[in-house]
Amino acid sequence: MGTGYYFWYEEQDAIIWGKEAKISFGSFVVYMANIDCENVLDTVFVEKNYLFWCRVIDKVADDILKKTGRKPDIKEVNDMLKRNNVWKDVTGIMYQDIPSNPDRNKVVKLLYRKRIQLVAFDLNIVSNFVVHYEAAC
Repeated sequence: MGTGYYFWYEEQDAIIWGKEAKISFGSFVVYMANIDCENVLDTVFVEKNYLFWCRVIDKVADDILKKTGRKPDIKEVNDMLKRNNVWKDVTGIMYQDIPSNPDRNKVVKLLYRKRIQLVAFDLNIVSNFVVHYEAAC
């Protein structure tokens, strides 16, 4: 979702991400924080926000496809959203992706767990930011 401060919804996802993404550092730290979600676009649990989010991203992707003849990447979409000030009243976005790691789920071939992240565009919505967990990769 572009420039921001990223938080995992579940500790398990933060730990897996740390082990996978920070391997070259040899260790990682998981922090906990409180986040004021009053102006966060919740695309995970609020259906109208999810539908709005999909429409916005589809429109931007369609516009880029028409201009370039190819599907855009995430950076191009985020850059256009930023240029068009689409998220001007939004302090963050809660969204999910589909985890591809089978170890995240307890049932074979059933990807039922949402892997949820929140990107905070405004650090003022984050409070009580503390170290929760430190580990080696």
